[in-house]
Amino acid sequence: LSAQPGFSMPVLNEAPPGSFVTVPVEVFNFDSLIGVQFVIQWDSQMLELVNVISFNLPGMSNEDFGMGDAPSGLLRFAWEAPSSTAGFTAPDGTAIFKMRFKVIGEENEGTFLTFTETPPQTIFEVTQATTKIDSVVFYGMDDCILYNGYVAIGFTLSTDFLSGPEDFPVSVAPNPFTTSTTATFTLDSRSDVHLVLTDAAGHPLFEQKTTLPAGRHGMEIATDPLPENGIYYLILRTPSRMCVRPLVKL
Repeated sequence: LSAQPGFSMPVLNEAPPGSFVTVPVEVFNFDSLIGVQFVIQWDSQMLELVNVISFNLPGMSNEDFGMGDAPSGLLRFAWEAPSSTAGFTAPDGTAIFKMRFKVIGEENEGTFLTFTETPPQTIFEVTQATTKIDSVVFYGMDDCILYNGYVAIGFTLSTDFLSGPEDFPVSVAPNPFTTSTTATFTLDSRSDVHLVLTDAAGHPLFEQKTTLPAGRHGMEIATDPLPENGIYYLILRTPSRMCVRPLVKL
């Protein structure tokens, strides 16, 4: 099989309030793929989606995008290669599409842009053709390498805050949740683990540092540090890996 497919969005700093920013969705290890679907999520109080432009996959059109939930900060994307395409390969760094936003937040605010899924409407799924006739491989969210983005309004986000590749498989369940949820992950070796909870603007609300042995672990997240219902972000980092996951408190 090919290397894990990857998707990335950039960190954009010093975005002035009222301005327009363009966020590309770039790919790597995009090898012989015949289908991709996922959701991109952001804080709708910070950014307003204007349109989606620059389509760079075969057969891609406006119909591949679910814009109905854009006012609440969700863009659904589902592309399928034309039947005449055995599998499409894109060079690393190709922007398969770009999102154009109006910055509606205030100075010193900001928002993550996160690859996610919203079952059952849109499951994160990447489909790859293989050399076997009528055979495909399916990748889920934990099977892909994801680099989430961030738009910092009127300030520069610390590079330490988002440093490291986001290739750390972490599952969070239940999500959405009311009283508590659990982040589950596996360590290959004994490691320091740093957990951070932020609000939708990326401001830290709670931090926990610990050292854990190799193996599978679960870290419970209570609602105590979360002041109200809404979208939050979990950042889980080891010295070499990092993952960002959106949380929804009901």
